[in-house]
Amino acid sequence: MANTLVIPELFSEAVNSKMEVSLRVGRLATDMTNMAEDIRTCGDTIHFPTFNRISDAATVVKGTPLEPEEVSMSDSTAKIGQVGKSVRIYDKDSIQVKGAMKDRMADQIGEVMAKDVDKNLVDEMDTGAVYKVPTVSAESITVSEIESAFDCFGDDVDSANFAGILINHRLRKAFTAMDEFTSISKTYAKDSNGVVENGIVGYWLGVIPVIICDNNTYDTDKKECKTYLVRKNALGVIWQKEITVEEEREGKLLATDLIASDLYAVKLMDTKGCVVLRKTIAAASESGS
Repeated sequence: MANTLVIPELFSEAVNSKMEVSLRVGRLATDMTNMAEDIRTCGDTIHFPTFNRISDAATVVKGTPLEPEEVSMSDSTAKIGQVGKSVRIYDKDSIQVKGAMKDRMADQIGEVMAKDVDKNLVDEMDTGAVYKVPTVSAESITVSEIESAFDCFGDDVDSANFAGILINHRLRKAFTAMDEFTSISKTYAKDSNGVVENGIVGYWLGVIPVIICDNNTYDTDKKECKTYLVRKNALGVIWQKEITVEEEREGKLLATDLIASDLYAVKLMDTKGCVVLRKTIAAASESGS
């Protein structure tokens, strides 16, 4: 066919937009794309810039100058991954691949690509998280267990410092059954908690989003849920500046393949920035879906 099926720039933008809204775990990650070099090849490593904490303040003594402390950064590297999807469109169907059809194609490609990114973000937490809290039940969770996760951070538990709580759908009924989560008699409960919207079932303490995601949050071998309490800036993601979109003609099949791909890297930048809650506590990453 002489004419192309899509305009690459517009289709790429549509796929990227759908990826952004389809991400669940990705909502808990900080986009550090503008702080890192552009990703150009797959299989290489990329550097996540992480600022080290400065030491405690000093007591000022009259006539004695303060000792300046250099601001330093830790170099945290991650392997670059590639996610992509291809769809085949036959010539006899191409006349129908117009506006609405192209939009649905972009949506579906964006969704499956987002799923891959989310899975790898969960793997990062499974592998790197220092804090682990055991739960009594494999497929339920209690207020006490969630509060124990917050206790891991000592007195640094300002609600505004947390990105969210990630749960498997099997735990939704446990949250909606908690008075602490849904009762309007609790001053910290948010009105309409329990009503799922855009994957969010409500807000813990009225502020921290509770996100439902089945992608890699259930261990199918042990048959148990995995829950994550994540602080802001603990997870990081770096994207290729633009999604690659190309067409490949399959002349003998009278068809054209549409291919979209993206390069990205994810990293648990702060190993003490999240808590994993599950019945079986283990140091290594475990398979699940």
